[in-house]
Amino acid sequence: MPTKPMEKPRLHAPFLRKLCTLLALFALIFLIIFVIRSFPKRESRFTDNVAGQIAQEMADNQIVLSSRPGRRTVADFQNPILENHGRESRLIVHTAHLSETISIASEGLGGWEWTSAYQDIVYEGDAQYTVDLSHLSQEDFTVNNELKTLTVRIPYAVLSPINIPADKIKFRDVKKGWAAPKDIRLTAEESAQLMIQVSNKMKAKLIDENIIAAANRDAKLVVAALLSTTVQAVDPEFTVVVVQ
Repeated sequence: MPTKPMEKPRLHAPFLRKLCTLLALFALIFLIIFVIRSFPKRESRFTDNVAGQIAQEMADNQIVLSSRPGRRTVADFQNPILENHGRESRLIVHTAHLSETISIASEGLGGWEWTSAYQDIVYEGDAQYTVDLSHLSQEDFTVNNELKTLTVRIPYAVLSPINIPADKIKFRDVKKGWAAPKDIRLTAEESAQLMIQVSNKMKAKLIDENIIAAANRDAKLVVAALLSTTVQAVDPEFTVVVVQ
């Protein structure tokens, strides 16, 4: 009996469609991956010009970038201080009380004591040292966020004109010789010259390192106390350090 050759199995149409669809899907995925990988990368960065502008703006506006909370800048304290105290051009920080005795004489005939009159005049005055806060600038403030301090640099204390009130001038009793013709009377010009002499004598006493050091020490204490209220209103954790 003759045999027939075996026929090759035929693939069913539904299976072929599924296979083609699957291959097409793989091809599409491969194409998408290829396109994405070959697409030129774009770096996200500023040009040098833009970066410089941003850095300058940060400096102008006192911006501090930090991940740590509670950091302060100079501007945080400088602006309130200048607003509250920036007009203090003559802040009195130290006062010294001075006394000077001047002896005057009205000499009589021959300059003999029994023909002359003598009198002591006691002058009392106050010498005030002041500090000018009206010229404080950004360079005079330094913030330390680690130590929680604001350092303020102030000028040295300056001596103001000595004040000698008229009601503090005391005239002692006149001492006269038995033949002195009259009491002592000073003219307005003589009184003015005497006042200049007294002022110069008082100033000479103030040229003393201890007095100057005391005035500058008091200046730092007075300014620190003055600024502390303003500083702690901004941040109660900060303290004021005043230097010269």
